[in-house]
Amino acid sequence: MRSKTDILVVGAGPAGCAVARAYALKGKSVLLLEAEPEGKSRKRFAGEWLHPQGVEALQELGFGDITSVQGRPHGKGFVVYPGHGEMPVKLDYVEGQRGLAFHHGDLVDEMRQRVAKTDGVDFRQAVRVAAVDDHGVTLEGGERLEADRVVGADGRSSVVRRSLRGAGAHKAMSAMTGILLEGVNAPYPDYGHVFLGKPSFLLGYEIAPSVVRICVDVPLKYKTEMKDPEWLIAATRETLPPVWRQPCEEQIRAGHLRWQANHFLARADYGNGRRVLIGDAAGHTHPLTATGITNGLIDAMELVQREDFGEFARSRRRACRVPELLSRALYDCFSKEDAFSQSLRRAVVTLWRNDEKERDRTMGLLMGNGRSFLTFAGPFLKALVGAWRGRDNTTTMGADLASIASWIRLPMAYAMAGWVRAKS
Repeated sequence: MRSKTDILVVGAGPAGCAVARAYALKGKSVLLLEAEPEGKSRKRFAGEWLHPQGVEALQELGFGDITSVQGRPHGKGFVVYPGHGEMPVKLDYVEGQRGLAFHHGDLVDEMRQRVAKTDGVDFRQAVRVAAVDDHGVTLEGGERLEADRVVGADGRSSVVRRSLRGAGAHKAMSAMTGILLEGVNAPYPDYGHVFLGKPSFLLGYEIAPSVVRICVDVPLKYKTEMKDPEWLIAATRETLPPVWRQPCEEQIRAGHLRWQANHFLARADYGNGRRVLIGDAAGHTHPLTATGITNGLIDAMELVQREDFGEFARSRRRACRVPELLSRALYDCFSKEDAFSQSLRRAVVTLWRNDEKERDRTMGLLMGNGRSFLTFAGPFLKALVGAWRGRDNTTTMGADLASIASWIRLPMAYAMAGWVRAKS
């Protein structure tokens, strides 16, 4: 059996729903395919924070009612807890802009309900794609569906991406578990909380009134220990604020955990025009900086707005390169355990604490307000100099220089990944 449509979208997550609705509003016929059975989205642990430009994209794409649900937290920025009894540092979104926090399943379900009612969209769930080419897809079972363009919005394990590039090389970064606490509040309502500690860091934020999500990042070298509830409790006990400790321990002991693997893939490849990649299918990084869903929504909006595919791909590479670089550098800064990295961590927090312009610059870069590598290099090098001056001299100069070399090499490698693809 064969059928033909203008646009075929694989994956009905936030990016897939957004691009399906946007194309339909432009008068295109759209077939939206989702492998998950109805209702399965409630069980997923995935992105739960939107930056302000993501909120704007939702509104422009006709999902504005989702952003105005009563009681849904509106993110004002982030609060970083350095540990060691130091006062936290608040990083506000620039110009008073607001983000959004939510349960991932709520966002997906609400977007699917809206897109299913959109004229021009045929939404099919529990449908798995077996093969993809420039002219359409073949489903498991043999059904052939043809389209002028196939959009892969099917996440990190994208079948559309594999059809273009093979399995690909995702760099494993860490594992993360999500813990849901009910009946508690956040120390700073409407802010994401970043707690620096050992073995890595914790994230915490409200996703509904008196409902908090805790995310525990675990470096891969602890993959054996992370299976032990008591080890996980010990890893969180001294880092979490007192109001969250007991309910978090209870959830861990009860086994109410949802794990996910964190990988890095540079956002340098958006497909070939007939097969297009958006959202996590195009690239992804650690959820520390919460850019995933925001990037997917903006991908969707720009793909439909820019009729020239090459222009779309160039624009998204430029826009994502510096935030992606910042995300990778901050993850390394907050998670590495060598002496120099700890010194760098202190230098970064001190920079934020003492300089309002650097706080605004960091949040601006995170939001995509800076497309040149130089906009990232300035504050990054300033932090490196501060770290060198503040190192505790417990290691040799040679070891510290080697650590500096690795710090400079890692961000440059990720920057070059995007530059090389943009030039090729």
